[in-house]
Amino acid sequence: MSNENISDSLQKQEQEQEQKTPNTEQETSANTSQLDILQQKLNEQEQQITDLNQKLLRSLADFENLRKRSQEEKEKIHQFAITNFVGDLVPVVENFFMASDNCPQEEIQKNETVKNYATAVEMTKKELIKTLEKHKVERIFPLKQQFNHNLHEALSQVTTTTAQDGEILQVIQAGYKIADRLIKPALVIVAKVAKNNSKEEASNDNNE
Repeated sequence: MSNENISDSLQKQEQEQEQKTPNTEQETSANTSQLDILQQKLNEQEQQITDLNQKLLRSLADFENLRKRSQEEKEKIHQFAITNFVGDLVPVVENFFMASDNCPQEEIQKNETVKNYATAVEMTKKELIKTLEKHKVERIFPLKQQFNHNLHEALSQVTTTTAQDGEILQVIQAGYKIADRLIKPALVIVAKVAKNNSKEEASNDNNE
């Protein structure tokens, strides 16, 4: 075989070898491109999962807020359902308190029967207060307290030097409220502190 034939044969073998041998750079580039695509899809799926979790958490928070509001509304409806009934009951309760407070103490001490009756009335009064409190009905009797226009109604003011300005000197009629809702304000007489020349006038009024 001549040298030319041998050279041609070697060239053919090299060409065939080059065709059989893959292009490493092209293959690496293709693999990198596929990995980038997969990573992008993975990132998109992770973002979708994050968004769904946030939506789920918001939905759960909204549901919990709705449940709390419903519970609060239910409690308010239960509390205020007896408003009209309490309003009608107030005069009866106050008459009972008035009768109890005006029991003649001398007769109670003298007469055992009257004493037993007064004791029964006092026990009934305590049970009545307990029952009202059970339904969150509060009796407002603000004697010696400061006047509060949200709870009290002033029938008059009395000038004085022996009490603080705005102090309630007398409760004409107790008030009532259910939770934070006022049913009836307490009717009261309020102190007005005498100033300068009014002190002497107040002293004369008190002496009279």
